[in-house]
Amino acid sequence: MLKKIAACAAVLAVSITALTGCSGKLSTEETCTYLNDKAAEQNLNQKMKEASTALISGDTAKFKDTTTEAASLLQDVADRTSDDKLADALKLSADMTHKMAEAMATDGLSLMDMADKLEEFDTPELTAAEEYMHTACPSMPALD
Repeated sequence: MLKKIAACAAVLAVSITALTGCSGKLSTEETCTYLNDKAAEQNLNQKMKEASTALISGDTAKFKDTTTEAASLLQDVADRTSDDKLADALKLSADMTHKMAEAMATDGLSLMDMADKLEEFDTPELTAAEEYMHTACPSMPALD
């Protein structure tokens, strides 16, 4: 009898693992949905637009706060996905976003200086990461 209970428990555990996934991580599609939902929940697209406008007018603090929030979201999503390539792309994007926030938060930068600093972040690695993110997650209305 004990063996039958143990066998049933083992079958149940395997079934639950199969239904939820072995790692407990999100699939690529689930990751994209999660990212889009969280971005919408945080109103991140609108905040980024406002932060960019604020940066041009000299409000670096708002830009830094918003880009730091975006970087945190990207890192959180990277930690939740089972898609290793997407995780790497999200982590790289989060890292670059955080570095950009720090670099652009310097008071007194002219528009030309800002443009120069932004060019430093335009790397082939980041371009490839962004291309993969757009391929893996083609529809992201909360971030477009």
